[in-house]
Amino acid sequence: MDSDKPVQHSFRLILFTAVIVSCLSFIKTDFHIGSFTAKKIDFFSNLKSKPVKKIKKISPPPAPPAKDSMARKADVLLIEQYEGDTSTEWKHFFAKLQRVEKGDKTVVRIAWFGDSLIEGDIITQDVRNELQKKFGGKGVGFVPITTHVPGFRQTIGWTFSNNWKTYSLTDSVKHKVPYGLYGQVYQPKILKGVTDSVAIEKEASRVKYSGAYSKLDGLSPLYNVFMIYSRADSGDYILYKLNNGAPQRKDLQAGEKLNRLVINQNNPINSIEVQFVPVDTLFVYGFSIEYGKGILVDNYSLRGSSGIHLSGVKSGILKQIQQLLNYDLIVMQYGINVATVKTDDYSWYERSITKTINYLETIFTNTPILIVSCSDRSIKQDDTYITMPTLTSLISSQRKIAANTNSSFWDLFVAMGGEGSMIKMADAKPALANKDYTHFKTAGGRVIANLFVKSLLFEYDWYLSHPEKKKEL
Repeated sequence: MDSDKPVQHSFRLILFTAVIVSCLSFIKTDFHIGSFTAKKIDFFSNLKSKPVKKIKKISPPPAPPAKDSMARKADVLLIEQYEGDTSTEWKHFFAKLQRVEKGDKTVVRIAWFGDSLIEGDIITQDVRNELQKKFGGKGVGFVPITTHVPGFRQTIGWTFSNNWKTYSLTDSVKHKVPYGLYGQVYQPKILKGVTDSVAIEKEASRVKYSGAYSKLDGLSPLYNVFMIYSRADSGDYILYKLNNGAPQRKDLQAGEKLNRLVINQNNPINSIEVQFVPVDTLFVYGFSIEYGKGILVDNYSLRGSSGIHLSGVKSGILKQIQQLLNYDLIVMQYGINVATVKTDDYSWYERSITKTINYLETIFTNTPILIVSCSDRSIKQDDTYITMPTLTSLISSQRKIAANTNSSFWDLFVAMGGEGSMIKMADAKPALANKDYTHFKTAGGRVIANLFVKSLLFEYDWYLSHPEKKKEL
């Protein structure tokens, strides 16, 4: 029986403590002594029902101004051009579109930055498809080396080895690496001293792209393929296979600057696999897969991003990328990682992203920047879903950002139907959005893309119909 005494003592001690703490729950135990603060003891706090916080509803933003009655008749949501309808940047873009439409063998390239809302080429794949139908062109454009969601993107067959190092400006730790255009760069495994072909085949970092077969056009075969890299050493090279054929070798150009390496040109292929054999640190940004003329829309999605991180890319890198790729339009679609129910004051975001856009404008001096507003996003309140009440405050701030930076603005929230539209899309049959009431499905992305293209082509047609605005640049 003596063996039971420790157990009895422990039980009595626990019971005594519980009684004392329970009694303290009914008396005042919170107090202040100097800088020391004691909190209220409440043993039953988890059992008490907490009042549901009612979120204040913010009034919607004003409707965008109409250019004239043409837009209302065409049922088009205008792109708000705060730099003016006759800005040099937009004239350059539309003039180049016109040359391409007339058969000029050039490329009109669009950089579309965003967060997880465009991950997997959602929205951008259909913008690309519709514009390529009208202006020509094939290929998905820029593709990174790795992705968080392999297999999710349906516009390119894409596999890669697991021995890549991925550096991102959205990581908690910043590294001294040459981050690329959208804030990421990739480093293959160093193979110094590895010369045996069997060992290289086993150890080399690799990436493989192949044509995709879908309802979208121009995704297969692949035509022109080139790679962008930097900081290669003498002796670095790649091995590449076209259509799973025999490996071929290309040496990399040594030096600090960014380089473009053409691997396949005007040769329709089904797939390309590249193995990297660096003797020291090599940085790779990705590959561009294109046709050589027409429209290209490059998807630069980075989940968790607000767009502010883009100011962390060195100006020298941005200038070299613009020299290599020559972007004619920059689209920035952010917001879902900024929106919160905790505040309707987004002045902090206005200040930060304004600096980022002003910085980009010093590099892309003749390129229009278009801000796409945050889409509708819903939260659960009182067992039902509602549009996040502070969302319209964020969108109002985004409109102010466009005005203050002399950029352009397209109100995605209004275009998709405004308040409650994400709920309707998620509950539609078939569903157009996911049940997180935040992200679009592929079909929903197609709806958004068609609305955007309709707005863009309206502006293009307006430009063509106003020769007085098309002065020599």
